[in-house]
Amino acid sequence: YRQSCGGSEFYRRYGPRLLKPQLAYALRRAAIGEGQSVLDLGCGRGELLYHAQKAGARAVGTDYAAAALAVARETAPGRVLRCDAKALPFAAASFDRAFLLGVIDHLHDWELERCFDELGRVLRPGGWVVVQTCTNRLHYKTLTYKLRDGLARGARGLGLPVPKPSPPRSDEDEALHVNEHSLGDLERFFARVGWEADIEAMPNYKALVADLYGDHLPEDFPLKPYGLWRAFWARAAARTPLAPILAR
Repeated sequence: YRQSCGGSEFYRRYGPRLLKPQLAYALRRAAIGEGQSVLDLGCGRGELLYHAQKAGARAVGTDYAAAALAVARETAPGRVLRCDAKALPFAAASFDRAFLLGVIDHLHDWELERCFDELGRVLRPGGWVVVQTCTNRLHYKTLTYKLRDGLARGARGLGLPVPKPSPPRSDEDEALHVNEHSLGDLERFFARVGWEADIEAMPNYKALVADLYGDHLPEDFPLKPYGLWRAFWARAAARTPLAPILAR
């Protein structure tokens, strides 16, 4: 969690103060207000808990990994506990907001169904969950990998210098990310479990650096932003019919 999990390059430099783009965007979309109750399910290092507390919310973090919770307790002292996302130890109607960031690709659909049953139970009327997943590009690369590998082998058999395509994921990734989602997968899942979902097809976050952080970045900022025109086209493509395929 300090060295290799997503966003560790931000955490090592800035602690919880400057969030990685996915968290910064999710925090903005959540519109957390003073006095609200916030649940971060799969809180990791606790950066969102830190910012929710700063906004005046009563924030609770859970994670299944004890190692994550050890870091989260340092990051955002408060209520942090280990639990299963399928059996939340909270009373009904306890929270105004919930986060589920970088979690759903680690859970099979039957687990996600139970997780959203629980989230529906613990949310107050009018509350909502902010969900983020970042596997869409790899989803399509995984689906086409065997085809691309076979075509490359055939080309080499004809004497053409076509290299073997790189596997989309390492063995560790394959073991951890058991349920990659496309935009269509998400639409069908939420319809099946009876949740209303506003699903955004996001461009590469390098296109959103100025929106999220402003123009004055730290010298050691770990993400190289797109130039003006590349950022424009990346944002524009996320609003076209190609978005389900191009989105991150």
